[in-house]
Amino acid sequence: MRTITPAIIALCLIATGPTAAEDLAPREVLARTLALHDGVQDYTAHVRVTTDIPDFDIPVREFTVYIKRPDKVKIESTGLVIVPKDVLLLGDLKRHLAEAGQVTLAGVNREGSRPLYCLKITPEMAAKRDRLLLWVEDERWTLTKTELWGGANRYLTVYWKHVQVNERFWMPAEVKCEISGGVLRGARPGTITVTFTDYRVNTGLSDELFESKDR
Repeated sequence: MRTITPAIIALCLIATGPTAAEDLAPREVLARTLALHDGVQDYTAHVRVTTDIPDFDIPVREFTVYIKRPDKVKIESTGLVIVPKDVLLLGDLKRHLAEAGQVTLAGVNREGSRPLYCLKITPEMAAKRDRLLLWVEDERWTLTKTELWGGANRYLTVYWKHVQVNERFWMPAEVKCEISGGVLRGARPGTITVTFTDYRVNTGLSDELFESKDR
C-alpha cells in the first residue's frame, strides 16, 4: 500500500457527444467523463457522510457545502467534518489526469441495456503492478464504479450514483466507498458513504462567501 499515492485515491473519489464509445480511443472515453462538469462554476448541496468501519466510532455527519471552482470550499456544520477536498471538488479528476501514464480499454460489460466500458489506468509514478479501473456508462459518460488495485490486492472500491441537475449536469448523488483492511493499517474492512442532496448549481456564489474564518 506504500506505493499507492494520495492522488490516485483522490482519482477514485470522483462528456457528451454522439459518437459511440467503442469508436473512441480509451483516453477519449476518459476525457468525456472528465468533461462532465465543465459547465459547473459553483454549487451548493447538503451532504451526509456515514461511516461504517468496525473499531471506528464515527458519528454520521451532515453539513452544507458551498463550492466555487476551481478550488474554493466552504462548509457549514455544527460539528467537526473531515472529508477530502477533492471529493467536494467533483474529484478534481482533470488535475490528476496528468498522472495517467497508460489508459487502456480492459473490457466491456453491461448494466441492463447499457454498455459499461472498463478503463484501466496505470499512473505515471505508481509501482508497475498498481492500477485504477473505471467503469464508464455509455451515453451519459458517468462513472458507475472505480477500483484501486495494488498487485493482486484490491484496496478500494467506489460505487457511484448520479442525479441530473438543471436538466443538464449529472452530479454525484451517492458515493459509496468500500475500504479494505490494508488501507486502514490492520483495521477490518468497512464503508464510507457520502450522499449529496438539494443541489443548487451556478447561482453565482460570491468570493466574499469564502472569506469567512469559520470552518
